[in-house]
Amino acid sequence: MSANGSILLTGLKHEFNQSCHGEILSVRMNAAYPENYERRVSPGKDHFFVLRSMGSEKIIGVSEMYPHLDGCEQAMALVKKVAGDAVVRG
Repeated sequence: MSANGSILLTGLKHEFNQSCHGEILSVRMNAAYPENYERRVSPGKDHFFVLRSMGSEKIIGVSEMYPHLDGCEQAMALVKKVAGDAVVRG
């Protein structure tokens, strides 16, 4: 979550707490590496990105939708910067 309360990245839902915490650890470990990000465009022409686990095709997070590429790029840069210290909600 950003300083203004915006959600930057959403992970998959997990049935068990332990698997959820493992996924959070994976985001923290993988977010710093630019090669783990993939920029995409939705059918509605919105921009978003996915975060993958290093060396795998597994998606561990999906961003919000952004009407402009600039917003998507800024969110990606912020995830790279803050993921290691991210607060867990829920």
